[in-house]
Amino acid sequence: MNIVENGFLIIPSVRMIKDLAYALTLDNPYVLLSETHIGNLRSLADMCHKANKKVIVNVELIGGLNLDKIGILFLKQLYKVDVVIGASTSKINMVNNIGLDTIQRITLMDSKSFDTSLKSIADSRCAAIEIRPCIYGLKFVEIIKKAKNVPLLLGGFIDDVDMLHKAKEAGFVGVTTSCKALWDMKI
Repeated sequence: MNIVENGFLIIPSVRMIKDLAYALTLDNPYVLLSETHIGNLRSLADMCHKANKKVIVNVELIGGLNLDKIGILFLKQLYKVDVVIGASTSKINMVNNIGLDTIQRITLMDSKSFDTSLKSIADSRCAAIEIRPCIYGLKFVEIIKKAKNVPLLLGGFIDDVDMLHKAKEAGFVGVTTSCKALWDMKI
């Protein structure tokens, strides 16, 4: 996954299909389809590809998808997904094995989840890591960098320009955000 080559990324997290048209007009090379199901995934992926965008999906949030080897193969072959994001290390590794780029999502809620996340990323073959929520990602970025040497994205509650600047200054390669007002920012 060559996300580092693109400068600081602001990846639109499209939660409502009506916002996809706007996301496709922007310069961002990626679109995260946050809420989709197998019935519309192919057509949404086709729309993104026609706009020269790479499609990211959260493997755990695709309605109607069975997360076995066949379901994951369908993501690549039938639904034409480019990148998969997810929290499950075993699923991320399965996706990686079929040749799709992967982003390991870690959500920090307390010290136990932090310790568990450090263990899971050690076993992950992910190409990048998304840390959320943003406040904890900023706090623990250096520890996570030492645990796994891959590009880091920041996510969760990114809703102002100041947070974009903080993310860049902390060494993140980009952010995922559902805040439409930030989608076309240049940082």
